[in-house]
Amino acid sequence: MLQAMNACLLLDGNEIGRTDIRYLANKLRDLYADSRQDVGDLPWGQMTANVPDLDVVLFGWSWRRLRFEAYSYSYDSRGELVMKSISDLNESTAYGVYFAGDASQEARANLYQILNEKNAPRPLSGHPEAAEQARRANLDWEPLQVLQRLIDNADVRTVGGVPQLLKIYQNGLSEAFVWRDKSGDYFGGREVKHGERFDRRIAQFVDGQLRLAHSDRSIGTEAGGLSNPDDEA
Repeated sequence: MLQAMNACLLLDGNEIGRTDIRYLANKLRDLYADSRQDVGDLPWGQMTANVPDLDVVLFGWSWRRLRFEAYSYSYDSRGELVMKSISDLNESTAYGVYFAGDASQEARANLYQILNEKNAPRPLSGHPEAAEQARRANLDWEPLQVLQRLIDNADVRTVGGVPQLLKIYQNGLSEAFVWRDKSGDYFGGREVKHGERFDRRIAQFVDGQLRLAHSDRSIGTEAGGLSNPDDEA
């Protein structure tokens, strides 16, 4: 992740949005492929470095193709880097979502269960209007429900803590939310301590529905600037 962050900082045009996401994706591919070339200090008798576990996903808005795109990176059994374009986010994919990490299979199984519980329509393969049906088959907050289920499942030991919610806009900006539950407020996975303030929107589940509210722990609140936390956004 540090290598990816450095590449974003060092490549001209990334911070001002001049380069498209596919250009950055290809640069990251070259970076990860080269990173294994200089591995040294191997154990005695070992000629080649172990193949590392790599599960990195790059996603964002492509201003060239006017769509969201995503790319995954991993190493195959020979240690060769594999970069794939993630088709799960295409318009032709019904309920498009991509789960990364150790619990990705459990996450997808939970999503199917939630969709079945809601009797969500499924586009039929071969139907003359299948493409249009897929474009209309969109998710709401089901992926967040999946994440919470995994967090609450003690058998899924690699997923825990509190959700970290981030919204990516087409203009290249992003918005990170404060997560609120009965135990407190959290940002970036850690608890917001007493006396700390934030000018960020708050996300929380209320009666099974996600509610977004304006900050109630900001300097502007004391000055009478921001609304109360029950106002939906």
